[in-house]
Amino acid sequence: MRSSILTISIILFLIAPAIAQAQSKPVVLVAYYSPSGHTKAMAEAVARGAETGEVEVVLRSIEDISEEDVLKAGAIVLGSPVYNANIAPAVQEFINSWPFEGRPLKDKIGAAFATGGGISIGEELVMLNIIHSMLIHGMVIVGGQETEAAFGASAITGEGEYAGKAVQEVFLKKAEGLGKRVAEMVVRMSP
Repeated sequence: MRSSILTISIILFLIAPAIAQAQSKPVVLVAYYSPSGHTKAMAEAVARGAETGEVEVVLRSIEDISEEDVLKAGAIVLGSPVYNANIAPAVQEFINSWPFEGRPLKDKIGAAFATGGGISIGEELVMLNIIHSMLIHGMVIVGGQETEAAFGASAITGEGEYAGKAVQEVFLKKAEGLGKRVAEMVVRMSP
């Protein structure tokens, strides 16, 4: 009897990590760079949309993300402000820090969002730059819920009726839709 209990205890001890890993939720990493706070507001909306209960959402500034965070994520949603129609240099440095050897990010979900100070100032170019980098890593790209968010979610923050205000609700809703869609896809693709 005692040896049976010992045997069962040993078996449970050996398989417990596998059971825990099988039951863990996929991680959606929402990463952003936001000197003005606008891109952070969009990141928070992406995170709200992703909070379905079926995933673990990690919301962090790129300065606070480790290589382990990137590797652990089943999905990475990355946001940048527009810098001369390009991603911010800090965001490019962050992407360049991702591990590449052996393509450990292959088949993870990737998505993008951006904020720009004006209409047609480069939001789509920024999202496409992020997407291009994700494709090099072999990631599977997901766009937003709506046709108007096909490349991801973007916000105009400094022109016309959007100038001098917090990020407007119309843009935050697109960001939430992006987060929701990413969460749904990472759950579908999880083993």
